[in-house]
Amino acid sequence: MANKVTINGDHRQFMVNPELKKYALIDAGFKQTKRGNYVYEHPLYNDSPYNAPTKLKITLREDLETLTMVVTDRNGLQKVNIFKNKQLAPTVELLDYILKDLIERKILTEVKD
Repeated sequence: MANKVTINGDHRQFMVNPELKKYALIDAGFKQTKRGNYVYEHPLYNDSPYNAPTKLKITLREDLETLTMVVTDRNGLQKVNIFKNKQLAPTVELLDYILKDLIERKILTEVKD
């Protein structure tokens, strides 16, 4: 059974879709590491992706069951809570769009209580 994860500050929980196929990861922009894990990094920006203050990082282990999701600063060193600042509402909208796309591609599924 896959683990359930929550992005820092978000109330929703996500897990790997049981119907996930490896080729769907590559199609969605995941890159395979030397260890066989899959990593997805996407800048969360308003104007330019080159000046994005935050980015979404999703890591999926080779077993396709162990998932981590985090929003970090542009360097990837600090976790950032984009949900507590109302000025970051466009960033939250972009995050929601990305997550919706990953759900439609049957990579993630939202866990309903």
